[in-house]
Amino acid sequence: MGEDDEKKVLIIGGAGFIGQSLVRNFQQAGVIPCLFDLKPNASNYRRYIEGDVFDFEKLRNVVNEHNVVIHLAGLADAGAAQKEPAKSFRLNVQSLNSVLESCRSSDAPRKLIFPSSAAIYGQPEILPIKENFPARPTNIYSWHKYVCEEMIRAYHDNFGLRYVILRLFNVYGKRNKGVINTFLRLASRGETITSFGPYQYRDFVYAGDVAEAFFKSAMYEKANNRVINIGSGTGTQIKEILDMVCDLYPRAEWVHEKKEFETYDSVADTTLAKILLDFRPHDTKEFMRKIIQEEMMEDL
Repeated sequence: MGEDDEKKVLIIGGAGFIGQSLVRNFQQAGVIPCLFDLKPNASNYRRYIEGDVFDFEKLRNVVNEHNVVIHLAGLADAGAAQKEPAKSFRLNVQSLNSVLESCRSSDAPRKLIFPSSAAIYGQPEILPIKENFPARPTNIYSWHKYVCEEMIRAYHDNFGLRYVILRLFNVYGKRNKGVINTFLRLASRGETITSFGPYQYRDFVYAGDVAEAFFKSAMYEKANNRVINIGSGTGTQIKEILDMVCDLYPRAEWVHEKKEFETYDSVADTTLAKILLDFRPHDTKEFMRKIIQEEMMEDL
């Protein structure tokens, strides 16, 4: 499958947060992806199949019609994964196994694009974090993502599956159920926001930029069989986000509550993403403020 080959793209879990932005990327390029998702086709996508990733026969039949598979289905909440490890294993590890087996069952070449996580690096000692840093998963979610990466490499080595693994840092955007959304929800109610690590630096990357990274991973062949960091490349202190939110909601306030667990900073080295994907994310702080303001206005 080369640069000029026709891309027949399947997005599993495509009706979700990143998937909706990703569809627009492909449509603007003249590629109409097929979405495979449990959710009903309420948005009237041109090519939509309602289905379960664990319905193997249905999934395999759909996968066989496509040469690029983007697997977005799974449990992305690390806290939920810690509380329900079996649920995380099923939705993250077993769902991937179903996709990999579907890819293996066809003689046609397949390319899989998979969202991994910066959580795999654990608590890094050096910043920024490069892709060749050792994996040091510390919780259930990061361990399951690590297992998923190893499964993909095994299918590449044994069955010739092409892949791109994107290690996502802290994704933010309107209607994303992340830390910023939590801050906004509490602030809108006038509730005090408790932060356990306000002085940590995290790498926040806009969901639209993440969608573009998936799009380019599908369209560019030079990223094949690589693990690539997807972040903004800059660190934002959690305190800065708390202050942004409290500026918008004058009744809101935040407090720092110390916990026994160790805090740490996490910032991506995005050199490889720039080289292989021509990745140029938005400037984090100004753009983040704009997104937070827009989300606040939508909730009024």
